[in-house]
Amino acid sequence: MMTAAALTCLGLAAGAWWVARDASQRAAAPASAPIALAASATGASPTPRAQDAATRLRQRLSALPKESQAMLAEFERRHAEMMQRDPSSRRWMLPIDRIYPELLAAAQQGDLDAAAVLGQRLSGCLSTLREQSPAKLLEKLDIALAGEGSDADSLARQANVQRQLAQDLEQHDACARVGRAGLEEGISWLERAGRGDAKGARLAYVSAWTQQSGGDREALIADIERIAARRTLAREWLEQGRAAGEERALDLYIDAYAGQNGLYARDPLQEQAYRYARDLLRGRRSGEFDALWADGPRRQGTELTSAQWDAAEAQGRSLFKDHYGASPVWPNGP
Repeated sequence: MMTAAALTCLGLAAGAWWVARDASQRAAAPASAPIALAASATGASPTPRAQDAATRLRQRLSALPKESQAMLAEFERRHAEMMQRDPSSRRWMLPIDRIYPELLAAAQQGDLDAAAVLGQRLSGCLSTLREQSPAKLLEKLDIALAGEGSDADSLARQANVQRQLAQDLEQHDACARVGRAGLEEGISWLERAGRGDAKGARLAYVSAWTQQSGGDREALIADIERIAARRTLAREWLEQGRAAGEERALDLYIDAYAGQNGLYARDPLQEQAYRYARDLLRGRRSGEFDALWADGPRRQGTELTSAQWDAAEAQGRSLFKDHYGASPVWPNGP
């Protein structure tokens, strides 16, 4: 069975196939109707301005060159083959609005793995709605097409842009069809899965908390007590991830001490210590470990003094030896 991270990547890639499907066929699917109703009931319908941006984006994408039907057909074949070989992968690969009712029912019945997947996908949707709005995708389109011409190479690049942005727009729309209320339950499902020790759920909860902490300021203030309690739990589970030698924990610590997510106060020394520990861990895979261990961290910038860099180096070595020295060189491998 494939890892959750690998299936997440496949799920994103699978959007290319679903984008190519007939929109009317998608609308007629049994799972789509209740989701559409939920979206309208929870105020998830896009504003007129958002609709205008989406309309303009679709119009512009429709005028671009498209990748061949043969390529899309081959992707469809591989997509179906993957889900047949590993039926659990459908939880990650199908569009969220199609798989949501199934995942929700399974999670409500106590399936912790389903709760973990549901929580990750719903939390990911909140990021998608922020970062892949039609207006932002229009900006990306303008940047991508700047300077493009009509030669064969340019047309191929434009076709690739068309596929990617059409996929991003469909992913955004699939998330919107679930409805805001459903999406905001993602972190609660991750907490339930984490308390049941579902694989990967605890660090996924930490990641989801850091993403939600950057949301609407007034909503955060109104819900400050619950957010603080969740931050305490996120810190606890992050420490557990570090103690277990989880590489993802290093990424989350680095972001936290860089001041990106509110989990901890910004601390440049701690940030560099964790960066150095991560460099040592990844250096075993790249062949750079011996040099990194001998030379220490790359001392860039002027924020830390020489003594602080020495402290960061010592702490990074300690983090690596205490928590990661005996971990597999490759994730999920020897």
